[in-house]
Amino acid sequence: MAREQGEAMTALLKVADGLDWITDRILEVCKYSTMVVVGMIAAIIFVGVFWRYVLGDALAWYEETGKYLMMWLVFLASPIVLKRVGHVAIDNLPRIMPERIKFLMYVVVFSGVIFLLYEMTYEGWGLALNAWPQKWTSLPISFFWVYLAVPVGSAIMLLVVAEQWLRAFVGIIDPERGGLPEFEDPEMHHTDEEKLSGE
Repeated sequence: MAREQGEAMTALLKVADGLDWITDRILEVCKYSTMVVVGMIAAIIFVGVFWRYVLGDALAWYEETGKYLMMWLVFLASPIVLKRVGHVAIDNLPRIMPERIKFLMYVVVFSGVIFLLYEMTYEGWGLALNAWPQKWTSLPISFFWVYLAVPVGSAIMLLVVAEQWLRAFVGIIDPERGGLPEFEDPEMHHTDEEKLSGE
């Protein structure tokens, strides 16, 4: 029984490692995509301001384009932040919990996040398809390309959280083999006593 359980945990960890490999490559694309989008937003805003206040004319498309690019920026950057655990978090309670209880709590939390991201992916795709006939006010571009950011970003985040869920689930059975996402800044995990002692 113990051997079968160990093999099952090993299989789950292999799936988690596979998801980790996949998401690392996807997030590499997201990283460079966000750089491009930020550059585009900066250039568009600069051109728009220059046209309005220097040339005395207003470009019809610059505000709308910048706004929709910001939407893409959010959904491309969010998976990166999620993977690196860069969101605001209060982790005082998990620190004092027994290992198995802590892993169980994270499994429950991740399950809720997975459900939310699945809904966002599914409903976001439907929203994008329904928006296909609609065009921007200033340019002949379909709103499909704007709303596509929702299912794309949500699907990537879903893969990230699925990996975290698997590692937390393994931790319920075998805390030594389980794993939880770590904060990008290791100082966030240090207690005040450790910081004072220089450890």
